[in-house]
Amino acid sequence: MKKKIPFVEPSEHSECGLACVTMILNYYKDPVTLNHLRDVYGVPKGGNTLLHLKEILAEQGIETKAIRVLEFDILMEQTEPVICFWENRHYVVLEKLTEEFAVILDPALGKKKISFAEFAELFTNFALLVEKASISVSSTGKKKNAAVAIFQRIFKEQKLKASLFIGLTLLIQGVSILVPRLTQLIIDRAQAPGQLITQVGWGIVLLFIAYYLLQVARGLTLIVLENLFDLTLMKAFMEKIMHLPLRFFVNRSTGDLIFRANLSVIIQQIMSQRMLTLFVDFLFVFIYLILMLAISPQMTMIALIGAFVMGGISFVNSKKVQAITDKELLAQSRVQRILVELFEGMETVKSSGSEKQFYTKWLTNFKQQIDLRVEKDRFSTWVRTIQTSIQFILPVLLIYIGVFQLMNDQLSLGQIISFNSLAGAFITPIVVVFDSYTEILLLRSYFGKLNEILDATETREKSGGVTIQEIQSLDIHAVSFKYSRFEENILEDISFSVRAGEKIAIVGKSGSGKSTLLKLLAGLYEPTEGSIEVNHKDLRNVHDESIKKITSIVNQKPTIFNASLLENIVMNQEVFDEQRLERAIYDSRVSEIIQHLPLGLETPISEGGMNLSGGQMQRISIARALVKETQLLLMDEPTSSLDNISENFIMNQLKHYDFTCIVVAHRLNTVRHFDRILVVDQGRIVEEGTHETLIQKKGHYYSIYHEPTESSVERPFFSIEY
Repeated sequence: MKKKIPFVEPSEHSECGLACVTMILNYYKDPVTLNHLRDVYGVPKGGNTLLHLKEILAEQGIETKAIRVLEFDILMEQTEPVICFWENRHYVVLEKLTEEFAVILDPALGKKKISFAEFAELFTNFALLVEKASISVSSTGKKKNAAVAIFQRIFKEQKLKASLFIGLTLLIQGVSILVPRLTQLIIDRAQAPGQLITQVGWGIVLLFIAYYLLQVARGLTLIVLENLFDLTLMKAFMEKIMHLPLRFFVNRSTGDLIFRANLSVIIQQIMSQRMLTLFVDFLFVFIYLILMLAISPQMTMIALIGAFVMGGISFVNSKKVQAITDKELLAQSRVQRILVELFEGMETVKSSGSEKQFYTKWLTNFKQQIDLRVEKDRFSTWVRTIQTSIQFILPVLLIYIGVFQLMNDQLSLGQIISFNSLAGAFITPIVVVFDSYTEILLLRSYFGKLNEILDATETREKSGGVTIQEIQSLDIHAVSFKYSRFEENILEDISFSVRAGEKIAIVGKSGSGKSTLLKLLAGLYEPTEGSIEVNHKDLRNVHDESIKKITSIVNQKPTIFNASLLENIVMNQEVFDEQRLERAIYDSRVSEIIQHLPLGLETPISEGGMNLSGGQMQRISIARALVKETQLLLMDEPTSSLDNISENFIMNQLKHYDFTCIVVAHRLNTVRHFDRILVVDQGRIVEEGTHETLIQKKGHYYSIYHEPTESSVERPFFSIEY
C-alpha cells in the first residue's frame, strides 16, 4: 500500500458505499467530499450496488473490476485498496489482508484490525478491485473547510479582542519571569540592610497586585472571546440548517445532527483556551531558554533533554489518541441516535413491549463508547505518567547538578533556586506546545464532522427571482422525478394544469407517487426533468419568500411544537386577522378541542403534540393553513386520523374558500365533489376528470372506488409517503 487510506464517515444510513468510493478517490486524487458525490449521484433508498460504485469510480477516472472471490489469495496479493461487500448489506474498504489478520475501514465503525477468521466470516465474497487510476482527472468536489473559515472570520473580525488577550498573556508571562529573579535576590541578599528587604517586600506586594489584575483582565477577555466563538459558530450552523433542502434531512438521524451541533462547544474551548495562547507559549520557550543559558549552560542542557523527552512522548501519544477519538466520536454519535429514537418513539416502545430490546441496544453501544474511552485513558495514563515522573524528578536533578557548581563557586544558591523556577516555567510551555499538537489533531476530527453540515449544498437562492403576488395558474410540464441517478423515476412525464380557485384531488394506489408529486408542487423538491410553472414562470426562478407567503401545506404527519395552541396555529405570523382566525378554528373543528382546554387558545401543547390525539393534531394543522392568507393549499391526506363526521365537515368547508386547493385523497368519498380528480398509477397520471365521468369510464378510478373495504362508507387508499 503506497500510503494510508483517509477514512470517511457517512452521514446517512444508506451511503456506506458512497463513503467507500470517497475513500478510494481521496487515496488516489485530490480530496473530494462525500457531500459533492451525494449531490452528483444521490443515494438510492436501499443503498448502492457494487455496479453503481464501479460506475461512479469510472466517471472519476478510476477503472475497477467487480469479481466474485472464491479464493482469498487474490485479495492478499492486492497492493491497492479494495471495496468489499460485507455481511450481505454493507461495504468496507480493505487495506491489507494476510493469513493472520485484515485491516479494514468500516464506514460505520472506523479503521479496524480484525482476525482472518472474522474477515472470512463477514466478507460476502464480492469485491471491487482497482485496475487503473487516472489521477489526471481533476476533482471538483474540494472546497475550503467551512468550519475553519468561520474561525478565520472570527479572528479577523475580533482582531482587537484577540490581540488584547494575547497582549495580556504576554504581560502575565512577563510578570512571571520576575519571580525567579526576585527569588534569587531574596536568597543572595539575605544579609542585606533592612531597608532593602522592606523594598523587596513591597515589590512582592506590587507583583501580586499586578499579576491578579492582569489575570482578571485576561479572564474577562477570554469570556468575551469564548462567547463570540460559540455564538458565531452556532449561528453559522443553524443558518446553514435552515437553508438546506428537505432531501438533506430525509435519511439523516436527528440524534446525529444534535451530536454534531454540540461539537461546537468542544471546538470553542480548544480554540479559545489553547490556540490563542499557543503563540505566546512558543515565544516564551525561547525567552526562558535564553535566561537559563545565561545562568548555567550545563543545567540548561539537562532541562532541554527532559523537555524534549516529554515533548516526544506527547507527540507519540497524540497519534494514538486521535485514532481512538475518531472511533469514540462514531460511538457517541450512535448512542445519541439511539437515545433520540427511543425518546421520540417511547409510545411505540411501550405499547409493543420493546423496552428490553431498546435497552440492550443502547447498553451494547454505550459499552462500546465506554470501552473506547477506557482504552484512550489507559494509554494516556501510561504515557503521561512518564511526563509527570520527569517533571517530578527534574527539579531535584537540577539542584543536584547545581550544588556541584555551587561548590566550585560557579553559581550562587540564589541562582540555583532561580534556575529551578525558570526551568519549571520553561517545561510548562514546552508540554503545552506538544499537547496543542494533539488537540489540533482532535480539532481536525471535530471540524470534519461539523464541516459535513456546513459544507453541504444549500437550497438554491432565488432572492433575485420573480415575485408572485397571486396565483393565477399552475402548470406542470412533463415532470419526472427520482432521488438518485441509479433509481427508476418515481414520477414519469407528469403534465396537467390548474386554474385559480380550482379544487383538485389526487388519488391512487399505495406507492404511486402522490405524496412526492405534492412535495414537488410545494417546491420542497425540484423536478429531475420538466418544469412547474406559476403564472407561466418557472417555479425554480420564483422568489422563495413570495411563493411561501401565499402557499400553505398540510402534511400527512403534522408537526406540533412545544408552544401554546394559538402559537401553533398562527406560527410565524406576528400580525393576523382575528376574524380569519375564528373562521379557521371553526372550519377545522379546533373549536371542539378548545372547549375541553382550561386555558383555551393559551393552553400549552407538549413537544410533538404528545398530549393530543392524531385527529386533534390534524385539525390544528388544517387551522394553521386556513388562518394564513393563502392562495394555494396543498394537503397530503389531511384527514386520515379524523372520524367521518369531522372529515366530511372540514372537506365541505374547503369548498367555500376561493383559494386553489390540491389534496392527496385518503378516502375517496370525501373528494367526490372536487372540480377534478387526477388518478396516479406507477408514477404516471392515467386518468383525469370529475367523479361522475371517471366512474363512467370504469377504469382505474372505478376499480379503486369499488375495491372491497371494511366499510361500505369509507373507501381508503393509504399512500406511502416518499
